[in-house]
Amino acid sequence: MQTIEVGLLKDLILTIAGKGTEAIVDVLEKEKSVNEFKIAEKLKLTINQTRNILYKLSNQNIVSFTRKKDEKKGWYIYFWTLNIQKALERLLHFKKKELYDIEHQIKSKENKHFYICPSDNLEFTDETAINHDFICPECGQLLQLATFDKKIQELSGRIEKVKKELAVVEEELVRIRAEKLKQLEKELLKKKQQKARQRKKARAQKAKTMPKLKKKKIKQRKKVRQRKKAKKAKKAKKVKIKKGKRKKK
Repeated sequence: MQTIEVGLLKDLILTIAGKGTEAIVDVLEKEKSVNEFKIAEKLKLTINQTRNILYKLSNQNIVSFTRKKDEKKGWYIYFWTLNIQKALERLLHFKKKELYDIEHQIKSKENKHFYICPSDNLEFTDETAINHDFICPECGQLLQLATFDKKIQELSGRIEKVKKELAVVEEELVRIRAEKLKQLEKELLKKKQQKARQRKKARAQKAKTMPKLKKKKIKQRKKVRQRKKAKKAKKAKKVKIKKGKRKKK
C-alpha cells in the first residue's frame, strides 16, 4: 500500500480502537497472517490488551483470524490478517460521513446566528443567547455576534482534503476489486479447463474400454442364442417322442 493509504488506515484504527492502537497497521500490513503473541510483542502490550484491540477491529470486519492448535501446549493460537478491502470500505464510509458533517457545519454557520463571549470565548446559539438576554451566564459580559469567515475557510480547506482522501481510497478499492475479479476469472478458467481435461480423459477411457465391452456383449448375445436354440431343440425332441408314442398305440 501507498504511504497515504497506510496513514488513512491508521486514522481509521485510531477512531475505532482508541489512542496508541494505530501501530497495529504496520504489524499486519507487512505480513499475511501474524501470531497474536507477535502482535502483542510488537505493540509492547499484554496479550489481553492486544486481543481487545483485535476484537474491536474484528467487529468491523477490518481483521480476520485463523487458529491453530499448539501440539506441545494443547491450546489454540490465533493468527490475524488485515482485510485491506474491508478496511478501505469502512474508511470510505467514515470519510463520507466526515464530509457530510463538515458540509453541515458550514451550512449551519452560514445560515444561523451565533453569539460569542469575548472573555470566555464561549459560543451560543441564537435561541440560547436570547434566553440569557445576550449576557454570558459564566462571566456576565455582553455577548457579541460571532463571525465565522475564518472558520468556514478552514472547514472548506478540510473539505478539499477529505475529497482527495476519498479519491485515493476509491481508486485503491477499484484496483483491489479489479484484481479480485481477474483472480476469480482465472480460477473459473482453471476449473473449466480442468473439467474439460476430465471429460477428455473419460472419453478416452470409454473409447479404450468400448471394444472389450462390445466383445463381451457379443459373447453374451451368442450364449443367449445358444440357450434359446438348445431349449427349442429340447422342446422339439419332446414333441417328436410324444408323436411316436401315439403312432404305436
